[in-house]
Amino acid sequence: MTRTFLKRNMYALAALMAANAACGQWSFTLDTTFRTQIVQQNVNAIHVLPGTGIYLSGRVRFPGDMSDRPLSLIDETGVQVASFPYSWGGGKMVPWTNKLYVQNGNLIRRMNLDGSIDLSFASQSGGSGSAPHISLPTNGDYHVFPDGGVLLGGSYMLSDTMNGFVGWYRLVWLTNTGYLDTTRTHRTANGPIWAFTELPDGKFICSCSCTQYEGQPVSRVFRVQTDGALDTTFQTGVNWGNIFAYHPLPDGRVYIGGRYKRATAPNDTLFLARFLPDGSLDPTFTPPSITMGGLAADYGPLVTWLQPWPGGHLIASGEFGSVNQMSRESIFMVDSTGALTAAFDNFHVGIYQGQFGANASINWITSVSTDTLYICGAYIGLNDGTTNDPQQRFVSRLLVSELTTGVARKAPRVVSIRPNPAAGTCMVELEELPLNAMLIVRDALGRERLRQLVRSHSTTLELHTLSDGIYILELLTPHKRVATQRLVVQH
Repeated sequence: MTRTFLKRNMYALAALMAANAACGQWSFTLDTTFRTQIVQQNVNAIHVLPGTGIYLSGRVRFPGDMSDRPLSLIDETGVQVASFPYSWGGGKMVPWTNKLYVQNGNLIRRMNLDGSIDLSFASQSGGSGSAPHISLPTNGDYHVFPDGGVLLGGSYMLSDTMNGFVGWYRLVWLTNTGYLDTTRTHRTANGPIWAFTELPDGKFICSCSCTQYEGQPVSRVFRVQTDGALDTTFQTGVNWGNIFAYHPLPDGRVYIGGRYKRATAPNDTLFLARFLPDGSLDPTFTPPSITMGGLAADYGPLVTWLQPWPGGHLIASGEFGSVNQMSRESIFMVDSTGALTAAFDNFHVGIYQGQFGANASINWITSVSTDTLYICGAYIGLNDGTTNDPQQRFVSRLLVSELTTGVARKAPRVVSIRPNPAAGTCMVELEELPLNAMLIVRDALGRERLRQLVRSHSTTLELHTLSDGIYILELLTPHKRVATQRLVVQH
């Protein structure tokens, strides 16, 4: 019996166990008490801050606006917060402490929550292209580390002659003040790196318009080590298309969403697939067949966002009309085997006819609790299969309810804290990914000393500011504390 056979059967067994332990099905109903007055054009990202409102990044106009707002704020009913100033933004948002990183054209800016630029980032201008030794930026994607440092993808002209970084670079590290990080080795390729995400072990999976990375051949999807060096043990063979979304799993597998092909199957277009840690397709997951169906939009079909859901389920969104020959307009849910669930059946997304064509896309999904989901994109009108609301525009709120199947949901728990005792950092791994969860470190007196948002099954905690001692690590959702574990800090 070969090692490959054993490995593939191990994943098959894991998938079967996950399917047997799966939770019930969910329904997503439109909350008609929430409506925006957005006139045009699209919303690319949202960040919900309870008690403050909902930040929108994109190209947005409200009634009376003469130009697009790259960053704006609405309240929890969808009404524009008129006091929020014209501000910078337009693309991906990442919250960090009490600030927001936001993509603004070819720059990454750090913003205060009142809409002003954080002048302590990038040479008093809040933009990643204005620091010394960085020019002509073409931004693809970015990642924010716990200390506020940033990893940039795209193309950047560096002129750091003192440290030898001169010319075009495709992965570039910044300090948390926005300056070029001279402790890092910035990386080259023969084309831009457009999208990437951090994996549980600290490596990054990347997509590019290149054929070589650091002088070595790569496919359009490859993996790099924590320091940016190429990981040659990961080979996907993806040679065509675009990648828009990733969702990594704790065991090294990763979901990839977009529209792409592999060299070994040139006639097979993939929109959502799961890959093994070596880059091969996971045989226990059946990639869904996606078409435009009857949706008369101009840019699909493609998957642009992946949202994990309890029980090993996954929500995918983008622009499409049919999944596995079933009507699913721009949003659907699959289980851990790739089987389409009943969620979002008869969901209808209305067409928005903008200056760049017809759109009916859902670009971003944010869950703020187990019973509330926000979606955004470019659409006018929404029908959840029961309720039709033609006044829904660009951002909507969905109410979530679980249809009980008699199978008890396993409570999320902390699988491991590595290392423990810990010094500078530790990695916290979770068995399940709760919605809108937070890790909080408390000292022996119960005082909160550290807070970190949970975005994946593996979360890195920075412990440099904590003195030696015994702490309690709490895993909290918006409604309750679901797990605790002892953490020892020993520098």
